[in-house]
Amino acid sequence: MAEAGEQPVFVFANIGETHVPYHYEGAPWSRDDNPCVPFQTEDRSAECRRRQIACVEYVDREIAALIERFHGATILMCADHGDCWGEDGLWEHGVSHEMTLTVPLAIRYRGQPL
Repeated sequence: MAEAGEQPVFVFANIGETHVPYHYEGAPWSRDDNPCVPFQTEDRSAECRRRQIACVEYVDREIAALIERFHGATILMCADHGDCWGEDGLWEHGVSHEMTLTVPLAIRYRGQPL
């Protein structure tokens, strides 16, 4: 029987808080107010950015212990797509645009950031 940490592990986590409508449990704004409504005419991009950043910070705090548990492992974190927040009059992510094809990526190879 292998010792803890000797067997390969694959973990997939789909983190919904970093996705429209950008909300997490205890957020100081209503889940019902989505500033990133597709095809809107009002520019609420600053609020979209503010909420997305707050959600990423929340997720960072929530998964910190999990990431630390695998401190020497190879970890790849990425998004499945980017978002349009008014670029060329487009909103959200269900459209083909340079911004929706821009995907965040972070890699730690055997415990070392790349």
